[in-house]
Amino acid sequence: MKKTIIKIALMAMAAFVAPTTMNAQLSDILNAIKGSSSTASTVTDIVGNLLGSGKVSEASLKGTWEYTEPCIAFESDDVLSKIGGSVASSKIEDKFNSALTKAGIKPGNVTITFNTDKTFSMTVGKKTLSGTFDVNGSELNLTFKTTRKTVKTNVKISLGTLQIAMNADKMLEIVSTIATKASAYSSQMSAISSLLGNYKGMYLGMKFQKK
Repeated sequence: MKKTIIKIALMAMAAFVAPTTMNAQLSDILNAIKGSSSTASTVTDIVGNLLGSGKVSEASLKGTWEYTEPCIAFESDDVLSKIGGSVASSKIEDKFNSALTKAGIKPGNVTITFNTDKTFSMTVGKKTLSGTFDVNGSELNLTFKTTRKTVKTNVKISLGTLQIAMNADKMLEIVSTIATKASAYSSQMSAISSLLGNYKGMYLGMKFQKK
């Protein structure tokens, strides 16, 4: 089983280079193992990021997490649709990464800490923001003290990685709140939002690693 999963992962990465041929081959393999729900779930996580669907506890969030990369998350568990949208999502992810970088959000420069008293603090460079949070299943609500606005997000923790995803307008709201640089990121985010409108079930996300 592990060999099959590794083979699928390698083929999925290769699909970015030669999508037509590799996607056809990958589809054949997926069809061959379609009967195993656990394997299908693993394959889906390899091909594309899924929105969280399981329960995340406050205890599992506790601690400091460091931002590592942006991501595009999918709400659907249709593996084949993830493969079909891989090239499009990769392009959007590149644009998203560019917008975040201009806003001062880049690996090693951003951390978020969740405390046991349901407060959180987010540091971007030398800027620190704080607020409160609550989590219900896979829904994480962040209320920033400065704006008093609550942003509803989807949260998932898998293999030591924290993924926080949301629709484009909510991401723009968060980026506008935590940005350290005044730049053209706002117009870039608006353009990304328009792109996402062409692909149903795709969301913007950020990934963090536990420090």
